Amino acid sequence: MAEEPESDTRVAMSSGGEEKFEVAPAAGPLPAQGEGGGTGPAQGLTVPPPSTTPSDPPTSSAPPSPPLGSAGWARFVRDRWLSIDLRTLGLFRIAFGLCLIANLLDHWAGGNLARFFSNEGVLTNHYALYAPIQQRVWSLLFAFSRPGEVAVAFSLILAVYVLYTIGWRTRLMQILTLVCFISLLNRNLLLQDGGSFTCSVLAVWTTFLPLGARFSVDAWRAVRLAAVQKTSGGEDGGGSTGRATSGGAPAMHVSFVCLALLLQLAAIYGLNAANKTGPTWTGGTAVHYIFWLNSRNTWLAGLMRAHEPAWLSPLLTRGTLVFEWSAPFLALSPVFQTPLRRVLIASMWCFHLGIASLMSLGPFAYAMMAFSLLLLGPNDWRVLEPRGRRALSWLARRMAPAVGIARRLGPLVEVGLLPVAGLVARLPADVGASLRRSALVLREGAAVSLAVLMLVELTLANGAIPPALQLKGRPQWMGEILYYLRIYQTWSMFAPEVPREDGVIVVDAVLSDGSHLDPFTGRPPDFQRPLGGPCRYDHDWSEYTYYFPWDRHRAYRIGLRDHIVEVAATWPPEHPRLRSFEVFWVSADLPPPGERDARNLRRESLIAWDGR
Repeated sequence: MAEEPESDTRVAMSSGGEEKFEVAPAAGPLPAQGEGGGTGPAQGLTVPPPSTTPSDPPTSSAPPSPPLGSAGWARFVRDRWLSIDLRTLGLFRIAFGLCLIANLLDHWAGGNLARFFSNEGVLTNHYALYAPIQQRVWSLLFAFSRPGEVAVAFSLILAVYVLYTIGWRTRLMQILTLVCFISLLNRNLLLQDGGSFTCSVLAVWTTFLPLGARFSVDAWRAVRLAAVQKTSGGEDGGGSTGRATSGGAPAMHVSFVCLALLLQLAAIYGLNAANKTGPTWTGGTAVHYIFWLNSRNTWLAGLMRAHEPAWLSPLLTRGTLVFEWSAPFLALSPVFQTPLRRVLIASMWCFHLGIASLMSLGPFAYAMMAFSLLLLGPNDWRVLEPRGRRALSWLARRMAPAVGIARRLGPLVEVGLLPVAGLVARLPADVGASLRRSALVLREGAAVSLAVLMLVELTLANGAIPPALQLKGRPQWMGEILYYLRIYQTWSMFAPEVPREDGVIVVDAVLSDGSHLDPFTGRPPDFQRPLGGPCRYDHDWSEYTYYFPWDRHRAYRIGLRDHIVEVAATWPPEHPRLRSFEVFWVSADLPPPGERDARNLRRESLIAWDGR
């Protein structure tokens, strides 16, 4: 069996055969953990991986159903809901980091950076501060005004996301990633959606976890540093610095946050299902109307609705409800955990890949797919790890030059870390153990407090909660934390009803030569667009189109007016000048099942400008 960590909570057997928890102080120099460049073991309850070899059969001293109050129940709860494989955390970090990178690039591409995040766009930074859309709005991006400045800020955010993904100084990058994501979200809250809330909640919860203990630069650096310490000599000869486990970290991490994440997943799916009470969901027509949401749909949705059989929408609508209702039970079941969670992981990937292929919903689908990876357990890794090693070996052969450079740079990194490791090693053993215990208590206490706060918000923000369980209010400080971290618990996507009407923004600009032009399409204004095919908007424009006509956002319409004037000022001299324009919300009722033509076309003037 692998050597135990020098200072961590361990599982030991008492003389009576019962399992107990004990904390052993460190002895000798502390090896590098690889979390944010730190040098101590992972903070938190940690246990070695369970043995699965034929030589370790179960003993009669650990009955399968121990009496209530025995240490067996503590082990049962820990293993089912409070522990997570460190390889799972490493894989989640990579997947979630790639999701954040893709979301950032989506904000960057197609002119979105200037249109939605600079003072040349639809919402200037000073107006966002002067008339905040929501309470407690803060953002590092408020300090950047021009598109070039915002591009620099985006580049820095991209660097943080990349370092988070590869696991370099992971603890620090987890905090910076949370700050960067909330800064992006708060810069223009007219772009927020369910994916934004999902990402912020995941970033907050996983800040408590050692995401860099596996599959990271930190873990690789910890192994290399341990080797350097061992070969550098010294009075202990490095004998106390080596560990058999990768990166000097134990194989499992135990924390209340593991249970909190399971409950969060159950809340996302369960409340989304409970809030879907409208006729489109109960009557099986919800997916049919989703196919016809032109402002959000992809080309695939346009193809499917043109050949939609009568049975498709009822099947997919009821399938969605069955999946969302069953997800909490599959995630939290204490029995048959491995097969049930595998079913849930596969279902989540199929469900969210289907959503992403049909609709533009930002990072929601991909964030939930990354979320599903947190359900992987040790049994899954016995299947995945050999395949992963073969894939990495294949990749390493094709990246041999880069690997060679990394190996040559490795000693420089290790030498730079040795002084830090030496300082930590000189701490008295009892002081180091006391600091780790204090950090553990503070972290777990903060996580429990955060869970209570989210539970209170959940009862207030979801109409599906029974009245007897709904709270009447909350202390102001709870609301402050929610606003600052953007960890809302309103889970009601397309609920209680799927919209049965849809619309688009049409700009009718009059030029100096008397012609009419829509500056966003470069063509004459098309007031028949709601009757046509999918608009195929990107996510940012789709969300902005959705929120823009709301009456409560009336104050932000002048931003679009000023942006159109700014766009016209960039036209070449030979282009006819802009004289006036009017912005319309053009909408129509979606076709009911069995029909393919929208009806009741209508237009509403939202804002006008006359420069003559």
